[in-house]
Amino acid sequence: MPTSSEFRGRSVVVTGGTSGIGLATAHIFSSRGANVIITGKNRDKGKKALSQMKGKGDVEFFKGNVASIQDTDRLMDLARRKHGGLDILVNNAGVYLTKKIDQTSEEEWDWVMNTNLKGVYVMSRSSIPLLRESRGCIINVASVSGLVGVRNEAAYCASKGGVIQLTKAMALDYAPDGIRVNAVCPGDVETPMMWEALNRVEDRSLAVEADKALHPLGRFGRADEVAKLIVYLASEDASFITGSAVSIDGGWSAY
Repeated sequence: MPTSSEFRGRSVVVTGGTSGIGLATAHIFSSRGANVIITGKNRDKGKKALSQMKGKGDVEFFKGNVASIQDTDRLMDLARRKHGGLDILVNNAGVYLTKKIDQTSEEEWDWVMNTNLKGVYVMSRSSIPLLRESRGCIINVASVSGLVGVRNEAAYCASKGGVIQLTKAMALDYAPDGIRVNAVCPGDVETPMMWEALNRVEDRSLAVEADKALHPLGRFGRADEVAKLIVYLASEDASFITGSAVSIDGGWSAY
């Protein structure tokens, strides 16, 4: 793993950084000396997240919409003013929907696509000029649902599959600029978003056991486990890795 000081002074943006995988990722980067900006739509959640950060680097919250080019351009301006540019972008912001396609409204489809897929496009588009200067990297948080079909996740599967293919296309496009682009593909991870989805199920305990059974290791993942993989992909130890979609799913996609 990267050393505790490898990211000292590096500039990092983590979208959806107020909870779950995003918060765990921001915490590790900060603990290793990076200057981190976390994004989200809720200022109160942002303040709470900042109160939990006890790292070595500067950390702040940016309120904005990852699918808004105006907001993402303002975010990149902030990164340049505060930290001299950008070294690492983590596209983590995402939403989840459990519905079949004939049950999914147009508004719900657009909501999932705008956050999960358009958000990666918009954030990446705004960040490329700064990443060219730093020869930095992008890590996109996709999902096992982008690798395999999952029942009742039509829009979510489509959005995360799109993230994986966008990752590969960007890796090819920006390799000449020294920009690496990779994706991580988690299985079910114990985050507020996962528990919120399970709490909507009529028989929660049965759903939990059924979901655990999808993972050969027999358990859910932890946010810090995914965060450590993200940090590794951003490190010099991963300097020859680009265009990859790395599974971290307890073996789910091996079926």
